[in-house]
Amino acid sequence: MLVLGSTPELRTMLAGMSRLRVTVLDRVLPMMQAMTTLIEAESLNEVWIRGDWLTAPLPTRYFDLVVSDLVLGNLDPDNQRDLMSRVRSILKPGGRWVSRMDCVDEYSVFEDLDTLLDHYSRLADPTAEDVCELRSVAGLRHWDPASGFLSYAALGEAMDRYWDGDRFVHPDNHTSLLLTRLREVTLPYGRPYWLSRKAQLDAALGQHFRVVDEQRDDSPYAYPGRGYYVYDLAPRV
Repeated sequence: MLVLGSTPELRTMLAGMSRLRVTVLDRVLPMMQAMTTLIEAESLNEVWIRGDWLTAPLPTRYFDLVVSDLVLGNLDPDNQRDLMSRVRSILKPGGRWVSRMDCVDEYSVFEDLDTLLDHYSRLADPTAEDVCELRSVAGLRHWDPASGFLSYAALGEAMDRYWDGDRFVHPDNHTSLLLTRLREVTLPYGRPYWLSRKAQLDAALGQHFRVVDEQRDDSPYAYPGRGYYVYDLAPRV
């Protein structure tokens, strides 16, 4: 099987399956090394390939299973479609692609940053998950439906209204601390990210795959941001 990216949770899960031959494909070697330190397993049966998901030399109709987590958002729409085609080509006819993917769905809320800060600052001790949820929802305000581009730079500009050169100076000190944590998980502001609407995502996947199953993360968010879905996909023949 093939893992796209270096997600430690996926690799921890696979490490306990001794008969499984795992290939990990990522183009950033330091990322692969760093993610490996987070794997909760005594031993790994992996082969690493440092390369691009779209161009790394991989055999066709070879893999029984490809797994990934939120890989599409790192690619622009054209390259997203190319990756779908690539995964289809490297899977055996009876193979599967199991992946978590994000999109804008019917539950997504577009809210301005100050309203969100007012809500999340009421939490006495925001968790790391709360801060990441805040980033997810706040980013949607800076998503362009036409291109699919989500501008973290624009989110950074919204946050920088309260930045005083080396710290945040929001009138509410608790909110300044929240902004500090939000900045930590948002930097670098310039990194690109793309999202599509759920119907567009399904249509693009449908060109290459049949959806065997899909499950939505129905976590009870106060402000739903991106919709997260786990797809079980079979290649069309």
